[in-house]
Amino acid sequence: MRKGFARDETDAALAQARELSWIGDRTFAKLWVEDRLLHHPLSRRAIEEELRGRKVARDVALAALDEGYPRERERDIALGLAESRCARLVGLDEATCARRTTDFLIRRGFTAAIAAECARRAARQTARGETDDR
Repeated sequence: MRKGFARDETDAALAQARELSWIGDRTFAKLWVEDRLLHHPLSRRAIEEELRGRKVARDVALAALDEGYPRERERDIALGLAESRCARLVGLDEATCARRTTDFLIRRGFTAAIAAECARRAARQTARGETDDR
């Protein structure tokens, strides 16, 4: 005799969970985007690649990103990461801080243009002892 629940009980429970959107690719993608932004921010492209690597359909991944990580937030996310990074690179000159921060942002999936812009801005603010009150 097998332990656990009867097959019809588990099938019914799974069907109900899907119906209530407790499980499924859309829910997974939405939660993945939220978790990434909260705990390990990346670029939209990098998060999309992660979702696609987990076999989430492209349209589902893009819908989750559009809902939880609109394109217009990407620069703000990158700038926040740059400011945090520069704050930990105390003692370096502005150019070195900007270069290391640019490399960091590129590793997180941001384009070179966004990475360089945000890194320069954060390095400049750090060198002047300023903070950005966004």
